Amino acid sequence: MNDSSKKRKVPAEKPTNRKDQLNKRPKVDHRAKQRDARTLSTQVSSKAFKNGELDVDKFVKAREYEIRALEEGMSRSKLSGNKRAFQQVPKDLRRRTASHNVKRVPKRLRVKAKREMLEDSTPTVTARRRKPTRHMRLRLETVKRLRALNSTKKGKAATKNSESRDATTVSGQETGLSGNVEIATKNTVRKPRLKKASLASPPVAKAKFRKRQVHKSWLPTHMFHTKRAHMSLPSQPLWRFAIPLSPTIKCYRPTHRSANERGAIAWDTSYFATIGLQGQQRSIDGLLRAMGVLDMGDDCRSRRWHKGTRVWEGYLREREDQHKLIAPATVIWAVETSDPKQQKARPTEEHTRKVLLRIHPSAFMQTWEELLRLSKVAKPQVKVEDLRFEIGSIEITGPGATETLLGALWPTKTHDASKATRTAEDVWNSLNGLNNPSMLPQNALLAFDIQDPRLHHPPRTIKPPTSSEHELDLLNVLAEWPVDETHEAAKIFDRQARLKASSSLPSQKAINRRRTLAVPGQYPESLVNDPSIPTLLYCVADSAKSPAKWVVLLPWRCVLPVWYSIMYYPLSSGGQPRFGGLQQIRQLAFEAGRPWFPADFPGTAAGMTWESSERKRREDEWRRRPKSKRTNWDAVDLGEGRRGEIGIGWACDWERLVLGAPTIRSDSNPGDTSPEGATAADQPRESSTSPKFIQVPRDDVKGPLPLNALAAVSIILTNRGVPETCARIYRLPTSPFHRKQWLSLRTSGGKQQNRARIGIPRIADDTPPHIAQQRLAQSLLAPIRPGQCDYPTCPGEEDLIGFVTSGNFNLGEGKGTGVGNILLSKIPRALKGEAEIDRWCVVRNAGESIGRLAQWTFAS
Repeated sequence: MNDSSKKRKVPAEKPTNRKDQLNKRPKVDHRAKQRDARTLSTQVSSKAFKNGELDVDKFVKAREYEIRALEEGMSRSKLSGNKRAFQQVPKDLRRRTASHNVKRVPKRLRVKAKREMLEDSTPTVTARRRKPTRHMRLRLETVKRLRALNSTKKGKAATKNSESRDATTVSGQETGLSGNVEIATKNTVRKPRLKKASLASPPVAKAKFRKRQVHKSWLPTHMFHTKRAHMSLPSQPLWRFAIPLSPTIKCYRPTHRSANERGAIAWDTSYFATIGLQGQQRSIDGLLRAMGVLDMGDDCRSRRWHKGTRVWEGYLREREDQHKLIAPATVIWAVETSDPKQQKARPTEEHTRKVLLRIHPSAFMQTWEELLRLSKVAKPQVKVEDLRFEIGSIEITGPGATETLLGALWPTKTHDASKATRTAEDVWNSLNGLNNPSMLPQNALLAFDIQDPRLHHPPRTIKPPTSSEHELDLLNVLAEWPVDETHEAAKIFDRQARLKASSSLPSQKAINRRRTLAVPGQYPESLVNDPSIPTLLYCVADSAKSPAKWVVLLPWRCVLPVWYSIMYYPLSSGGQPRFGGLQQIRQLAFEAGRPWFPADFPGTAAGMTWESSERKRREDEWRRRPKSKRTNWDAVDLGEGRRGEIGIGWACDWERLVLGAPTIRSDSNPGDTSPEGATAADQPRESSTSPKFIQVPRDDVKGPLPLNALAAVSIILTNRGVPETCARIYRLPTSPFHRKQWLSLRTSGGKQQNRARIGIPRIADDTPPHIAQQRLAQSLLAPIRPGQCDYPTCPGEEDLIGFVTSGNFNLGEGKGTGVGNILLSKIPRALKGEAEIDRWCVVRNAGESIGRLAQWTFAS
């Protein structure tokens, strides 16, 4: 007898509803399409063998079928997971959300996007077709009434003007002439002259984008960058410009490779301010000398600079106090005119010269006011002109920078075989194959006119020369540099030439028509009335570690055509040039150990303004975090019973460094409490007690200096660790015991560094005794690691000498480095150069208790 109770009971079938089954959505296998796309069809090869013999024809056809199936399968597999049109745009243009408007997809994909939206029944939503909400409907009705009222006013004004026009018309019968004669009521007005010493106004934007540029201005390449980069916030523009901060894609390592190893990286630096000076040479020389532009003497470099074949780079200073820096600047002299009539009419020293002064926008107003004050007292007077929105600029660096510019900038003049001397255009074309612009003469300059880059778009790759003759010719050009003798006046100094180039640029439709009529595969032929764009190029190398860069000056409206030719140039090494933002400029300066203006210049007015804004931003970020996730500055353990961060934890507290710790009043109300982590000692001081710092460049360090002088330094950590912004810099303790502890952490070789980084491996159980003893000795002699009991404690506040303003992992050095500023009055022995041991310091990140040994040097 079977025991039915132990058997598994079969659940009763639920009553089914056929209507629910029909309405139920069928389950779709989403991977079926991928499997079908990756399945390759094949043919058996047995039919190719007949009676033991190979039929070559059938065998070849079978293999041909399989090869075609393989190629089709590869294409199907590639497109199976990327089927939508908005997913096929370039990686740097993709967005997290799909666009349901066909017009927002590139033109080559709009047909496919329309087909896909029809298949999916996706409606195209536009602002014109969207159903308005209740609030929007009221606004639209108000706009409709205002337009109707405006039209009636315009109609009345038009009828009034027509009546007045009829009154000024005299009939032909009264004058004895056939027809009517209209009496002219307008007087001829002279052409308005440019007002000197007045601030320039930004160009009038299109009506569509005019509201967005009320409190800021757009760069010429704004539309290019907004699709590919993170921009400054609309409510918080940088120096009244919408500036790209960083590309949307990850670019920290690619930026380092493009600038140092392969490729190129470019920036639109049209936000840099350009100021024009015009007057007699002795007046301009006196004005520049009062601003700290030191003359190089009577040597060859100074003569070439005054001649207009070199550029000067240095620091501008205030006239009242030459120790106070304003900002780094570039000064370019225009070439003297070689007209014999002018030379006979006036002596050489009374010739009118022109100078371009290029400066950072954060220090523009300070420089502008200083120049106006000095130009009025100069005898004879110097004219000052604001050229901010007339001259734009592009900077490009990297091994492929020269090749990119050669493919984008086509000179208008060609080589004349009758002339034995080489012009600037000939020298420019002979630079093909130059990978390192540092081989050029220091601060070399070239000026010539170029053609419209849109006529040669898209640019083609310039093949690098391989012959030894061309390399020899290139070396001769770099050694002789014939431009110094044949340099002509740059037209970019002439306002009429700039306006002519900007106003005579043809529209893109006209360019497209000429490209359509051209022979397929060739560029359109140049015409006589084609505009010539005045261009000025110069090459500068900021330091020995940083790669040299090209700076291109050209009219404001001509920046965009040149920019597109640079961005889409196919490099011979592969790929295209990258674009960078403000963070990439700062990154390359940091990797070279060079201070970046204005963040690393707290002793200037622009630097303190930058520090104040960054201090407020970091404080907001700190306060937005919950208490459990943010640093408690009062609980920071500094060792030896000391607790609490020195100064404001989220800032480089220069006031605390100079004035010392403030005293807390005894009559303070106990009920008054400050925010958690920010004690009364950490509160910002009043502006009346805030000291004025002085930034001292590297060349002026050993002279007599005031007590509040700051100097920029480059810091390299000896072992592990990465310094961060706002890290504290200490000198070595004065106590011999603690000083010896810190100096014992110095490493002499790479093997010791690697051993300290990796650590001593664990000893196995079956290790021989002599090897165990060796490992024990290694562990005893190995450097002390942070966190161990014997690790030295951080120095006290009396040894604090500065702060790190820029810190990160340096890809060029392969370790953590930083750029900071130190108070020179606290390192008197290091200034005298008594011993190298005085250049060692301790760096501690804000909010941490562990310090790390580092070495500092004055930054160039």
